[in-house]
Amino acid sequence: MQQKSLFKNTIYKAILSLFNIVVPIIVGPYITRLLDVQLYGTYNKVFSEFQFFLTFASFGIYNFGVREISKIRDDKKKVEKLFSNLFLLSIITNLIVMIIYIAYSLFTSSGLTTALYMIMIIQIVGNIFYIEFVNEALENYKFITIKTIIVRIIYFASIFVFVRKPEDIIIYAVVICFTVFLNNIISFIYAKRKLKFDFSNIEIKKYIKSMLFILIITNADLLYTQLDRVMLGKIINDVSVTYYYIPYYIVTTVAAIPYAIINVSVPRLSYLIKNQSKEEYLRVLKKSLSSLLFVIVPMCIGMFVLSNEIINIYAGEKYLGTSMSVVLMIACLARIIISTEAVFTNLVMYPHNKEKQIAIICVSFGIVNFILNILLVLFKVFTPVSALITTAIAELGFLIVESIYAKKKLQLNINVFEGRNKSYFILSILFIPIAYLIKLLNLPFILNILVIVLTCVLFYAGILYIKKDESLIFVINKFLNKIKLGVK
Repeated sequence: MQQKSLFKNTIYKAILSLFNIVVPIIVGPYITRLLDVQLYGTYNKVFSEFQFFLTFASFGIYNFGVREISKIRDDKKKVEKLFSNLFLLSIITNLIVMIIYIAYSLFTSSGLTTALYMIMIIQIVGNIFYIEFVNEALENYKFITIKTIIVRIIYFASIFVFVRKPEDIIIYAVVICFTVFLNNIISFIYAKRKLKFDFSNIEIKKYIKSMLFILIITNADLLYTQLDRVMLGKIINDVSVTYYYIPYYIVTTVAAIPYAIINVSVPRLSYLIKNQSKEEYLRVLKKSLSSLLFVIVPMCIGMFVLSNEIINIYAGEKYLGTSMSVVLMIACLARIIISTEAVFTNLVMYPHNKEKQIAIICVSFGIVNFILNILLVLFKVFTPVSALITTAIAELGFLIVESIYAKKKLQLNINVFEGRNKSYFILSILFIPIAYLIKLLNLPFILNILVIVLTCVLFYAGILYIKKDESLIFVINKFLNKIKLGVK
């Protein structure tokens, strides 16, 4: 297969991520302000529980498919055989989970809650056709970007056309589920145009063990933030789930842009380990880490200093005076830890087939998070804020152990704070006093935000330009080259 540009792949992924940010930024405040607080809280509680079932239905097939197809992508016959095996497994796991899910829904809920549970079944059916791992592994990021943008536009229009009243929670849930279904079906049709099913040699059993570990690895969120939300819904109330969910969702959505660097690097690094030298692998790995930190650190610290303003814009008056802004601040700091941990998990351990070790570490610190949450409950200090703090602590432990394993067992010395990476942290932390001083001027609300953002961006980029930072210079050169080509 022809080698595709890693930079172009990242750009396509970043464009997609940017679009996926713009739409929620417009739709999110509309939904949050429109829907009844209790109804929206019920939806978030149901969705949090539903995600547990969807995770087991997915069975780690996506991540396993990306890694394994990346290794054999030059052999179409092998790709078709593996694709067919994984699709068959997807049918089996989703049908089994669907039966269990329906039984759980009928026995544990009633009324509106049951209706929301039933609507979510649409996503399980759509999950059978979630074969985007083929397009990711073959680096078809142009198609993924165009397709997803079209689907998101349909979603965007549907929300504003059909969701019009505070009680329209059922309609909202239907729009969400059908959007997911449509996205998956289009990807399936596109992949099937390029690949044929080959069920001549079914080998599902030999993949089960690896995918069980990957299931744990890729769904670590179940033992961390997802666990927090379920416990808040069961122990506190439905609304507390919203207080936790909205700030975390905001940070996660914005972080999708720099996460493009991780996502597009997985197939490339998996290919390099199998087909090229360790030196080339390390070079690409360190470049990917630095590129991620170059964006994610200032982005998160910038949101940290503007937490009150962001919540005010996104959630509106109904949520003023809640703990949302504090949760957002903690979520920003936690996201830096989670992003760095994602590099070690997805770009270091996973391409080296260390899913068993990742699973053990992941479960261990997931249990730590659960124990800390229980202690918070016993001492009657379990809140959205304290729950996220314990999760950040567990994630930090996860990161530290992974980095030690990579150094001791894989002989990969990867220092997060080495060289230019250190500058990204130091300069970003200085956003805090800069923002504090600007806020003392008591500028109008919008002007205050604009001045803080522009000042921090110019400060960050200016210092890095003076230092001739490699990441910044690379971006500038690529941008200037595109302009020159456009002019010609």
